[in-house]
Amino acid sequence: MLLKMCSLLAGIAILTGCGEGDFNYGKVGNIIQGAPMRLDAEYVMLTLPQVDCGVQNDLWDPPSEVGEHRLARLTQKGRDLKFADDVSIGEMKSPYVQIRGEFTLAAIDIQSDHQGPENQTKLVDVKLGVPISHSCFPQPLVMMGVRKGNFTQDRPPVLLFRYNNGWYIDRVMH
Repeated sequence: MLLKMCSLLAGIAILTGCGEGDFNYGKVGNIIQGAPMRLDAEYVMLTLPQVDCGVQNDLWDPPSEVGEHRLARLTQKGRDLKFADDVSIGEMKSPYVQIRGEFTLAAIDIQSDHQGPENQTKLVDVKLGVPISHSCFPQPLVMMGVRKGNFTQDRPPVLLFRYNNGWYIDRVMH
């Protein structure tokens, strides 16, 4: 009888911890890293050594001058890694490239959360890493955020989380 009562109380305790009120940074990190997410036309930052490594490994051509910045044209090898557009260098403080496809993300730094635009939603500012399976990118590439409708390298992406019998990522906000 005592064993049944303890099991019942343990079950109730577990269920009460699974509601909308259990939104926390640990849960956010687990959700982000828990399943692949479809990214369309998002941008990640590169370092100059990564750009050079990409040239050496035929992921893109050597950069050429285009106006006031340089572009490195993608090759098929780069497209196979889910890079979606040419590498842009000199337009922002770090080189960057567009990505497209399914990625398992890494939560690098969860910075803040606040109420979303609807009931049972949360907006989370989180520095996200996008792992690319290639020796040029031993660490996940940092994803760019959006400010006033434009991609920027000094703001993290904002994720919209929605609750429906559990929290999930609805989308990246722009």
